[in-house]
Amino acid sequence: MNQITDDTSAAKAKYAIEQTLLAAADWQLWEGEKLVTALTREAYEFGVEWGKLIFAWWTDDSSQSWRVTAYEIAAAELHLKATRGMGRDIITFTLRDPLRWRADKPEELSIAERRAQFSDLLVQLITEHFPDVKIQRVNVRSKFSQANPSQYVRLLLKLKRESILAIGANEAESQAEIDGIITAGLAWLAELKTPACKLWLCVPQDHSQTILERLTLLDFTLLNLQVECFDVNETERTMIARRPVSQAELLSLHPRGLIWPEIRTTVCSRWRDRIVNLAPALIEVHEDANQKFESYKLLGLDFARTKGETRDRVLFGVPNYPDEIAARLNFNADVGRRALTEETFPQLENLVREILTYRCADSPDLRHPFYRLRTEAWLESLLHRDIRLLDVTLDPRFVYSQVPAWIGDERSILDLLTVNHKGRLVVIELKAAEDAQLPLQGLDYWLRVEQARVRGDFARRGLFAGITLADEPPLLYLVAPRLRFHRSFSLVANCIAPDIEAHRIGLNTNWREGIKVREVERLRKATAQ
Repeated sequence: MNQITDDTSAAKAKYAIEQTLLAAADWQLWEGEKLVTALTREAYEFGVEWGKLIFAWWTDDSSQSWRVTAYEIAAAELHLKATRGMGRDIITFTLRDPLRWRADKPEELSIAERRAQFSDLLVQLITEHFPDVKIQRVNVRSKFSQANPSQYVRLLLKLKRESILAIGANEAESQAEIDGIITAGLAWLAELKTPACKLWLCVPQDHSQTILERLTLLDFTLLNLQVECFDVNETERTMIARRPVSQAELLSLHPRGLIWPEIRTTVCSRWRDRIVNLAPALIEVHEDANQKFESYKLLGLDFARTKGETRDRVLFGVPNYPDEIAARLNFNADVGRRALTEETFPQLENLVREILTYRCADSPDLRHPFYRLRTEAWLESLLHRDIRLLDVTLDPRFVYSQVPAWIGDERSILDLLTVNHKGRLVVIELKAAEDAQLPLQGLDYWLRVEQARVRGDFARRGLFAGITLADEPPLLYLVAPRLRFHRSFSLVANCIAPDIEAHRIGLNTNWREGIKVREVERLRKATAQ
């Protein structure tokens, strides 16, 4: 590094640094591998005071000043060795031009770098496509930690006297994060003191289908808000507006990415009866969506599953995965499981006894994995045994779990499908803890079920045999313990189109002792003409 020791070297360094910074309008400030902030030309300065080179920068939340003792200029980067507090704090900053930094190798960028790079690209694309729009603020940091970037880029824009919110996700984000952008945008809108008339959703090209479907089934009239979706191609640096289809067009489309259970005679494991008899009132046997194996669940907790087409081989055990990982794996991993044999069957008996000991309302250890794991599945299993606990009009003969199921589904929320005494389908989206995506994921399942109903798929596939389904769209029940609805629930759920009959159902918080419905609320009833 070039050392700065006196007035001459400080002035020389200031000139060299400022010449370098002219190469880009915006720079990222990094501390090691941590992105500190994005800096525009108006947000930093270099000055020489008493023979020292001072680097100062500021944001809406803070400002800092550092003495630069050495510097090094590299391609698309500027490295600064800096101190403050009488030399007690020593740090190395990096100022980086994100548009030039490894632009040809995006796969090598960290997620923080991808987000920061996408932030700069989004600013550039909006400026190019909407020359009359003024960019007032850009935020790539989370609300709770100014140093850590969040998964979404947020831009506050101004068009004449109108405020516009733009929120974007880059190609490196998971599909679940991309799909969550509507909820994130609405939550941001609610936090702002200045009202906005438009919300722009900027998402990767070829990843916007779920968002467009949701926008078709949402109505933002109560918020006096216009929501638009844009496809962003980071490679070709393009931004294209997308328009949702009408509800009629959406319902006529073939449901995408679904797996239906086949009505056929399946091979049962020779161990099935012996395993079920360990707790016959509580153990459930489930076929996977492709009917390749059967799993054994005790109060929603998967503790054994078959292996191989003949199903003679059984593996047992409870891998101690967190809920979000377990939902993704669906407990299909064999790690932590043992083969069931005559010699190991007593171990299986002990496992079932241990699950029953800890997986109960009066568990002796509320931190035990058997109590904590798969909470939603536990709640679902209680409802599955008597769906009338939720609504006395529901038919207990017909309760299907995630039918139809999504291909490659990674959602942790569980959904049930049943029918009421009038023959009307009822979609139940279930959560045991706070989740901001509950309303819209329930809407996703409602759409798949309604598409299938319109096409006559249920009768054709032998579901709900012996009854005639009503020629009406399904009801949508959004269910959680009444104190476990996410704080954004009402904001998002009340944007569901009023012609979709949705209900918020709050359960007792101590549902493990027995399910009781504490409150039922109809969401946004359609206005009579």
